[in-house]
Amino acid sequence: MTNLVLETIKNRRSVLRFESTLIEEEKIEAVLEAGRWAPSWLNKQPWSFIVIKDESVKKRLSEVVPTVFKQGLREAPVCIAVVVDPKEDPYHFVEDGAVATQNMALAAYSLGLHSYWIGIFDIENQKKSSEARVRQILEIPETRRVISLLPLGHATGAIPEKQRKPRDQIVHQNKFGKR
Repeated sequence: MTNLVLETIKNRRSVLRFESTLIEEEKIEAVLEAGRWAPSWLNKQPWSFIVIKDESVKKRLSEVVPTVFKQGLREAPVCIAVVVDPKEDPYHFVEDGAVATQNMALAAYSLGLHSYWIGIFDIENQKKSSEARVRQILEIPETRRVISLLPLGHATGAIPEKQRKPRDQIVHQNKFGKR
């Protein structure tokens, strides 16, 4: 079966390096709109999005993320921080922020952009974690949590190929272990 949404899901790849080409505002707005329309538990919509374009802020953020993400975060013309309010939904705020991030990554790809997901959430909420340092850099209140950073841009270099496990290894029928 051919379907535009399924093709977008299958073809999206994490790209770690970006051209310096600016992104049109209407594309940024469309990506944010995709995040806004993500599903959430009881439609609580506990998220906020911070659009980061400032070079000095991106540089500071790049200093607190894992090494593999540093250069791409600096290069990306735009980065979106996905922030959630646990008080809005104390039981599902992590997955609500995750699904908003995924919606935005898919929307970006459908608009000819590339991205990669930097998971920032620290389950233990430690004071010196990457999440705590991102909160400090972006002046996010301690009552909020940062789920992810999503750099956006036009890929430089080759797009990586990815494989998936065969369906018969991951799909079960009616009960676990029944193939």
